[in-house]
Amino acid sequence: MSERIRKCPECDSKNIVVDSKHAELYCLDCGIVLVEDIVDLGPEWRSYDEEQAAKRIRTGPPMSYRIHDKGLGTPMPELPARTKRLRGISIDSDDKTLALALVEIDRMACAMKLPNNIKEEASVLYRKAMKKGLIKGRSIEELVSAMLYITCRRHKVPRTLKEIAAVSRSPLKKIRRAYIFLLRRLEIRLAPADPALYIPRFCSKLGLSEEIRERAVEILKDDKGTGVAKGWGPIGTAAAAIFIATIISGEKITERKIAKVAGTTEVTIRDRYKELADRLNIDLFSPNVRLAARAKS
Repeated sequence: MSERIRKCPECDSKNIVVDSKHAELYCLDCGIVLVEDIVDLGPEWRSYDEEQAAKRIRTGPPMSYRIHDKGLGTPMPELPARTKRLRGISIDSDDKTLALALVEIDRMACAMKLPNNIKEEASVLYRKAMKKGLIKGRSIEELVSAMLYITCRRHKVPRTLKEIAAVSRSPLKKIRRAYIFLLRRLEIRLAPADPALYIPRFCSKLGLSEEIRERAVEILKDDKGTGVAKGWGPIGTAAAAIFIATIISGEKITERKIAKVAGTTEVTIRDRYKELADRLNIDLFSPNVRLAARAKS
């Protein structure tokens, strides 16, 4: 109410004063009382520094699925283990498993520098799987790793299974098996990954120029998704496009180095770039290709 009244209706004065002692709103010039019995929506306590305010405040951070009790639990003083046993205080096994899984999600996501929305959605996905009874009898590490990969695919964050396996405590083979299992049981449908999303990261790790990055993306645009339609993996396709771009630009880089960064094999890159070059009518070993590329630059 006090925010809506900007001036006095009697004298048109803008000197409106809030009297918290008498719970009134009045005009300072003519003295007319504009509002009575104002409700104070602030806290009933006062604080004189940040430490005092932190101790007296009774609200916490917003609800988050990354915490096993969603951040809504009441904090209690730490008790000795013997006292907890005598009082019958114990943690449910499902809650304990959930807490361990959420810690693992946070650890792996931080290691891969993933944003908070990825952590949040992966935590929601784990709760959904737990509600459907898909957790029991399976490793937490492989399920969490697969869920992070699924979430990255949903949000178009370019992360490979090998990158996730590098920070996971579960081997790549088991993570891939858990990934297929979750897709089937949770009825998740993912769009094919765009190879162009991986090019900036791979070029950055290889120390390649912006010109090669743009040229590799253009090669994939010219291909118009034919490789994806044929079932090509996005990582091998992106690596092949980068290799073609380096040849056209005249920068020397080996297939082995690209394969190591991309997490694929030299044979895959060789097969992909040859077919990609044939489909786009690019003669990689013709000097005219390099001259045309320089003229285009």
